[in-house]
Amino acid sequence: MNVLPQDKELAEKLWECGCIYLDRARVAWVSARFDDAERWMTEFQRCKRDLDELVRRKEEHDQLVQLVETMKERGIDIMLVMRKGNE
Repeated sequence: MNVLPQDKELAEKLWECGCIYLDRARVAWVSARFDDAERWMTEFQRCKRDLDELVRRKEEHDQLVQLVETMKERGIDIMLVMRKGNE
């Protein structure tokens, strides 16, 4: 999974829970317990939304790292830019 190292454990738990919720939704659907199926799908969607957020954070982090690298390649002192932004 493409998440930050500190988010890896949470991402794995969300993945596992999502799999369980999908399985429970399938079982409820096959058993014609449609309200239960819907409830489990809602839980799955919550897990997916949280997992998507972790992936988005990693993508944002990677973009910032790339920006810093580009600035370094062009000879821009990132510390000077940071100090200017805080004034």
